[in-house]
Amino acid sequence: MAGPATQVRVEVPCVGTDPVSGSNTLWLEPLKLRSPLADSFAMWLWASGGWCVLALAGVVFHHRLRSKSSRYPPEVAAFVLQLENELLAAHPDVQFLGMLPDRFACLMRVDGQETPVGLYEAFRHAEAFPESFTRMVAQLVGDIREVGLDRADELEFATAAQLLMPQVRSKDWLEQQGTFGDSGLVHTPINEQLVTVYVVDDSSCMVFLCRAHLKRWQKDVRDLHNLALANLARLGRNGIDNVSAEAVLLQSGDGFDASRLLLIDQQDGLLVAIPDRDTLWAGPEEGQDLATLMAVTEQIADRSQYPVSSHLFRVKDGRLEPVQDSR
Repeated sequence: MAGPATQVRVEVPCVGTDPVSGSNTLWLEPLKLRSPLADSFAMWLWASGGWCVLALAGVVFHHRLRSKSSRYPPEVAAFVLQLENELLAAHPDVQFLGMLPDRFACLMRVDGQETPVGLYEAFRHAEAFPESFTRMVAQLVGDIREVGLDRADELEFATAAQLLMPQVRSKDWLEQQGTFGDSGLVHTPINEQLVTVYVVDDSSCMVFLCRAHLKRWQKDVRDLHNLALANLARLGRNGIDNVSAEAVLLQSGDGFDASRLLLIDQQDGLLVAIPDRDTLWAGPEEGQDLATLMAVTEQIADRSQYPVSSHLFRVKDGRLEPVQDSR
């Protein structure tokens, strides 16, 4: 998924009165999903190869902008909030990941798959029949599971191989998703804090691969890992080949910037930060302000919709180790 700030590509047809803009319209075009903190990271400056303290102000400023509800009319904002609360209360295994920009649709994670969900019909139904909101949400979740998700026995390896990508996630995130049985996510440890998981990133959703996929394909995790790294390298290395000499900040928006950590030649003394899925910073330790790097990384991870790690890492003996706070 290439292009500025794209994680999930999907074409969503919409017709009628858009509850966000109030206009009568029909559209069919790709949605673009951007890291919620990409704008603030784009504001970051670094001097002598490191980030500047001014980045902290950029993070806080963007967070305030993001928290404003002026984007939606009050009735739409109330509907979205009610939907989030209903999912938390009645469907804790379904995660509401946020609204998609410029379209009346959201991103949900259902049974390990991230999928876009149009909300136009749900909003109109809630307006007409507010007393049946709980039943409507249950039906929506059921419909997503029935027709909107890919199943392990439906995904052929020949198809998956072309779309297989790695994602770097925290070990805590992995444990929340589940690691046991056929539904457990396939993963490769990076260190005590990070793991690599594997996704099939197609045109409509992102499928996290589980043990059931490996069984059906008669593959092992090393096969997936090597293929995923090759696909990631083909997507683009994006200037990471010289990070031991000069700091690099990646925010391509393709959903795999943090994953490019796996392509870096990890020489001792290299510093690495991956506060969220759509951000990778790497550079030599010499001349860096470690306290500032650590503080900014933590700020970004705490506010990200797709956090990876609040730690700043240092390569030591070929492994990533968290930099210890000296305060």
